[in-house]
Amino acid sequence: MAQGDSTSTARKWYAPDGVTLQFAGNVGMFAAGPSYSFLNDKINAELLYGVVPKFEAEEVLHLLTVRSIFKPVNRIQLSNQLQVTPVRLNLGLSYYFRDQFSTSWDSSYPKNYYWWTSSLRITGGIGAEMNYSLRNSSTVKELSLYGELSTYDLIVTSAIKDPTLTAWDILSFAIGVRAGF
Repeated sequence: MAQGDSTSTARKWYAPDGVTLQFAGNVGMFAAGPSYSFLNDKINAELLYGVVPKFEAEEVLHLLTVRSIFKPVNRIQLSNQLQVTPVRLNLGLSYYFRDQFSTSWDSSYPKNYYWWTSSLRITGGIGAEMNYSLRNSSTVKELSLYGELSTYDLIVTSAIKDPTLTAWDILSFAIGVRAGF
């Protein structure tokens, strides 16, 4: 191919166009992974590896989360480089790696006694983000700082069954940054 040919610099379909780092929010105390943007950044897909350190659990927990982020409201331009995305919705599935977490219950429990698996959690959240364009950078084109309130399936079900649980018992706050290439 010729050096000036635009296809020689095109990103491969499997190459991420960003990386996400997140603190808290039901995907691990710390999580990081590749991010993919679709439909002019209206939808993002992320694959996050998360870890919960031993001081927050009996032992170190490792989990993998795949999630989609939907941004239904257009960005609001605040300046030449700064924009706000007022609504950011996410839905994901987390898998916990560990023998104590299983995708099925053993035979000591009657069939259908538990409706959930201990290794899989459905997560969801809502938040907003600030986007800052880096016009002079050849690698990172944009930094997005976001915050979100999130929860997961099992705790929501518990809150429905137990009216003493409050919103503060079932919600978690997360903060993160996405570097877009």
